[in-house]
Amino acid sequence: MLGATVVFAWVVLATCCLACSEKPKTEPAKPREELEAPVRYVGTETCATCHGEAHDEWLGSHHELAMQEATPETVLGDFGNIETRYFSERARFSRRDDSFFVSALGADGQPAEFPVRYTFGAVPLQQYLVETEPGRLQAFPFAWDTRDRNEGGQRWFHLQPDEYIEPGDPLHWTGIQFNWNNNCADCHSTRLIKNYDRATRRYDTTFEETNVGCEACHGPGSAHVEAAKDNALSTGSGFDLHLATPEDRHWEFVAGRDIAVLKVAGSTDEVTTCAPCHSRRADLGDAAHGFHNRYRLATLDERLYFDDGQIKDEVFVLGSFLQSKMHAAGVVCSDCHESHSTSLRAEGNALCTRCHKASVYDEPSHTMHAVGTEGSRCADCHMPKRTYMVIDDRGDHRFDVPRPALSARIGSPDPCTACHTDKTAAWAERQIERRFDERSEHPFAEALHAARRQEPGAEALLVALVTNGTAPDLARATALLELRNMGSRALPALLMRATDDASPVVRRSAAVASRALPPEIRREVVVPLLSDGVLSVRVEAVASLLGAGSGSVRPADREAFQRAAAEYGATRAFVADRGEGLVDLANLAAVAGDVSRAETVLREALEVDPTFTAGHVNLADLYRGLGRQEESEKVLRQALSVAADRATVEHALGLALVRLDRHDEALVHLSRAYALRPEYERFGYVYAIAAFERGRTDESLRVLETLHRRYPANADFLQLLVTYNQQLGRDRAAARYAAKLSALRPAPPSRAEP
Repeated sequence: MLGATVVFAWVVLATCCLACSEKPKTEPAKPREELEAPVRYVGTETCATCHGEAHDEWLGSHHELAMQEATPETVLGDFGNIETRYFSERARFSRRDDSFFVSALGADGQPAEFPVRYTFGAVPLQQYLVETEPGRLQAFPFAWDTRDRNEGGQRWFHLQPDEYIEPGDPLHWTGIQFNWNNNCADCHSTRLIKNYDRATRRYDTTFEETNVGCEACHGPGSAHVEAAKDNALSTGSGFDLHLATPEDRHWEFVAGRDIAVLKVAGSTDEVTTCAPCHSRRADLGDAAHGFHNRYRLATLDERLYFDDGQIKDEVFVLGSFLQSKMHAAGVVCSDCHESHSTSLRAEGNALCTRCHKASVYDEPSHTMHAVGTEGSRCADCHMPKRTYMVIDDRGDHRFDVPRPALSARIGSPDPCTACHTDKTAAWAERQIERRFDERSEHPFAEALHAARRQEPGAEALLVALVTNGTAPDLARATALLELRNMGSRALPALLMRATDDASPVVRRSAAVASRALPPEIRREVVVPLLSDGVLSVRVEAVASLLGAGSGSVRPADREAFQRAAAEYGATRAFVADRGEGLVDLANLAAVAGDVSRAETVLREALEVDPTFTAGHVNLADLYRGLGRQEESEKVLRQALSVAADRATVEHALGLALVRLDRHDEALVHLSRAYALRPEYERFGYVYAIAAFERGRTDESLRVLETLHRRYPANADFLQLLVTYNQQLGRDRAAARYAAKLSALRPAPPSRAEP
């Protein structure tokens, strides 16, 4: 049932303004050493000697307070020997002279005291970085609520209050997910270099400045300083980046329009400068320049976004903003935010009416609420908030309009009924329809929702979305991935077209989606992307070809493949402090035929992160491919007690036992996998087949009927329901499901006789 398993383990890191695009088919970026050799960092204090006003605005900003050494002046929490509880655990916060400490259960489950080295943030909460071993800093899970006491602040609280996370769990604070060195460091400091040593598994992380200083955004300043000394600034600023000032950008109201247009738009690299630290993305390594050369931006994954693109998990603005009409109109971060203080340029609706006529948009006729009341603020309806880290409310930067009926249908939040809790979505929709003649259609919500529930018509909606040139790039990229999941017959042609798309995210998704294609067709799609001008596209192309096996690359393409494969290896080595990077390096070795090296690296992955599921599954599959069945089974049984995704391990173990003809044992584990993850159709499908083959026909049909109700357009489930009912002599049920299957697969029209 299961062929060679190659699990590519890209990790998308959670990093904390806005968007992205490099031109396609350009030359690969030059190495950082070549670009930065002539310049050096000079420090914020040097900048302040000439730019005092900007420096004064920066003081006290989120950037200045992003990370600070833990001192009596910077630590805001109460470390007066305070004890607090988390389920049955206790944590203590204490101070000795000017040093701060926390006492809690460590990775081994034993109480220990840890020194606090740095503060992290300031508003509305402050976290603390503790040192668990030399050079390794972890974000402690208790934070200090810095709000006023009358707002519920001035207290310690746990960031995961509803679930007990014990030592050894992948989400325990001592684990990889709370590690500062590889998760959060580069966005809280200036010019951070991770410096991870695989041999010792230690970090020697360095940075130019502890916090986010001038050069974190502007780049190294020595050339600028030298130009100023030589009175040569008129010939250039001395920076590679150009960050436009508000004077470079002018929005103007014109006759016949209620929304201002951008009349003066100086060239600016602002959005791509803010993007790295304000996006949900994976880091490809510090040798590359340009957002898509350095980072792999997350698409509209249903774990991160609702089907209409609203924020679900913490995605840090960029992915939301890229969906917006604001972005399409040319808005950049500093149009709304002060560049140095990071505060808003105006308060309340005054910010929005800088570009939206107040006489139209700041009136009850538009807001449907009396001036000054809840609901009358633009952000109440167009930037609904979602709470992260228990108390941190973040506004959605899609700037979309409320669609109560759509939200009710697809299960996304609705700002209307979130306030009017005694009303229905239908009531809210009627109120809007009475006041607004035209209602804009959502470009992709219906398509993504239908696809994820495998509803009839989903494929046509996705194809239309992919080919719609006005849809947001992230939505089109996501649609390609959903078509892959559906096994769409239109996929090959769409992917061939997508390889020339202007968006690097769409081209990258074409490479990912090609993994659903047979190797020979996959090669036709992916090989041109090996020479793409953007690194994130090239390395994804390599990953797709690796999944097809080493024989998928023709001799004529081998040079391009080897060049891109070297880049792929470098990006994965950059995250060799995580299981994800090591598993991908092991796959690279296995495809190259170095099985011994692959085994060694997979073992290293499990030592670095024993909870990483793909490490266990890939190692077991490696042993299976070598005929070492007992070792394969042993790896999976050991993984049951430690892997983060137990359902996947149960499923893999069940398949392994099927291959060993131990079918009754296998059925137990396949059943557990389905019970743990009933929403994952693959687990249910395999379990239903295994159950039927072992004579548990009623159970098999119950599972298939449940899956069919959840995913009504899944032809595989319908085909099994037809076949199994026929075998059991249930002709009426078989005919009913056959009719549904026929409706999904209409016969081609007959050709008229000449």
